[in-house]
Amino acid sequence: MISGRRHERRRRIGLLSLIVLGLFAVIALRLVMLTMFEGPRLSGLARAEHTETVELNAARGPIVDRYGTPLALSAESRSVFARPGVLLRRSSAAQRAELARVLNLTQGKLEARLATRAHFVWLARQIEPNVAQAVEGLNLAGVGSVPEFKRFYPERNLAAVVVGMAGVDSQGLSGVELRYDSLIRGAALKLEFEHDARGRPLLDNPAALKEAQAGARVMLTIDAAIQALAENELSRSVRLFGAKRGTVVVLDPFTGEVLAMAAAAPHEQAGSSRLHEPAIETTFEPGSTIKGLLAAVALEDRVVDPHTKLFCENGQMKLGSLTIHDHGAHQWLDLGQIVAVSSNIGAAKIALALGSDRYFKGLRAFGLGRPTGIDLRGETAGLLRPAAAWKPIELANHGFGQGLAVTPLQLAVAYAALANGGLVMRPYVVKEAYDPFGRLIFRRTPRIARRAISPVTAHETSVLLRGVVESANGTGRLAGIQNVGVAGKTGTAQMVDPRTRAYYRDRLVASFVGFLPAEDPRLVILVVLEDVGHGRFGGLVAAPVFRTIALPTLERLRIAPRPAPQVTAGYESAELLPLGSLAGSRPPVPPDDRSIRPGSGHAETPAFTGLSLRQALALGRRLGLDVEAVGSGYVVAQNPPPKTPLATLRRVEIELQQDVNRLADDARGVSPPTRGTASPSGRVRGAP
Repeated sequence: MISGRRHERRRRIGLLSLIVLGLFAVIALRLVMLTMFEGPRLSGLARAEHTETVELNAARGPIVDRYGTPLALSAESRSVFARPGVLLRRSSAAQRAELARVLNLTQGKLEARLATRAHFVWLARQIEPNVAQAVEGLNLAGVGSVPEFKRFYPERNLAAVVVGMAGVDSQGLSGVELRYDSLIRGAALKLEFEHDARGRPLLDNPAALKEAQAGARVMLTIDAAIQALAENELSRSVRLFGAKRGTVVVLDPFTGEVLAMAAAAPHEQAGSSRLHEPAIETTFEPGSTIKGLLAAVALEDRVVDPHTKLFCENGQMKLGSLTIHDHGAHQWLDLGQIVAVSSNIGAAKIALALGSDRYFKGLRAFGLGRPTGIDLRGETAGLLRPAAAWKPIELANHGFGQGLAVTPLQLAVAYAALANGGLVMRPYVVKEAYDPFGRLIFRRTPRIARRAISPVTAHETSVLLRGVVESANGTGRLAGIQNVGVAGKTGTAQMVDPRTRAYYRDRLVASFVGFLPAEDPRLVILVVLEDVGHGRFGGLVAAPVFRTIALPTLERLRIAPRPAPQVTAGYESAELLPLGSLAGSRPPVPPDDRSIRPGSGHAETPAFTGLSLRQALALGRRLGLDVEAVGSGYVVAQNPPPKTPLATLRRVEIELQQDVNRLADDARGVSPPTRGTASPSGRVRGAP
């Protein structure tokens, strides 16, 4: 009986032991699982529960101009923080009211910031050191201050649209501050606050402190002196002419370096100039400034040459149901005259002769319809619709800059290609960057985006553009500088009503873009004044701003003026192409065969220009002259000039070109004017 009871007891003890051992095995297995598999996760949760990590921004690197003038710097300041639970438990309402007063906060706003479950909140960021000292003097538990760096701009708003802005957390918001933020920001300072489960601090001061590293020093291509000049003159002109906005771009045409990029508006809010860059973000219809690019494309594709004559329809040309107008009743004009007097009809005829595909490809080659690739964020591509969508009237309108849109920088880069021999350069605003120890991080070098035109075409176009400024009737005469060759183009475009998509009659965009010295270009300067009133054309309001900026800039770059060759109706050197006398005088009528006969007493050479080859040869035979012809089509030049005494001659040289008027007329479906009623004037090559 007793042995049976002992056996039962042992059995129960053994079973209980097995159960206990099983429990220990399960616990041990769980511990192993928690340690090996769940350990890192649980450790992280524990640290997160008992540790608060705060990042304090390092000093952002300085931004300086190309000569080291500081445009953006960082200064040490203080930021006040609080641990809400501690402060609320260990302070009275009166003490917190005093804290709010020192921080220039309302007590309600302070209490709202403290009404949170967070273990850490900022009360004030980047304040003056004396304010932080006053806070510390209150000796409130749960309140402290740490050093931070505040961004400031020593030259106030100088180059603001390029430099941009940094936020209170040291993040770049716009401009170079945004584009190069990863370089400029540096390594942040990390502080860790430890506390128990109830939020009570275990260590009242920062426990883990990682040394911060300042950001890189960034050197711009901007010249602060040129930038200041551009901003001042632009602001004055915006106020003077009642513009809603103005933009100036100054480029080095051979490198793409931006020497100045300015924007102005009459009622601009403080700080807004740092958030937007109109030179790359806004677009406008280029108006007649496009004619410089049109001429280059037409010359490159050999649709015209500098001496080609076009009949400009006495100031009005019908195209379907619409009429294209000129400001003057022009008749026969050569290419240089069309550009100089800014004939819309002449430009439309050239565009029609080019055709949509060739003109579109030419404009794309200059960079229209695509971003320039500048090292800034937010650049827009402008507007250049595919050529297949162009109707004849749209093609004609594109010839004088309507129906397409460009950014100011796009237009400046395109004209830089005319200045440098035909290369489209990628513009840039940051030249170099250095780490905090002065070691070079990178240095940017000029980059060619593409070739737009040949050097010969670029030179021919440059000479044409000089006529805009230097010829007697040129629209850009107010941009001229004594003893400095200036090549450029005026532009005046009507603004579009965004609601009706129709053009305003009395709201214009006036512009001028040019380069100088024309013989050895060092500067491209673009001036755009948007939303000016009726009658304020580019040649009247934008060209003078160009001149006012260009003169001191030439002095700063130590470019000495030198006598500029005069642009006349004939060659003065092998480098200059003739631009001819501008419109205003009546073109001569082709010679009447009945009045010129052997022995008729005609003592002077007649004008051959405007005649076909057959007519020119017949006239030469009647006068007893050998006629040497070059080219085909119609006579556009002769040597010697008209009115040369016949007694001294044995030979006349003539140059013929295909009639661009006829090509354009074919494109628009009309008949060209009768040649016997209005003929182009002759062009002189020089005495034999």
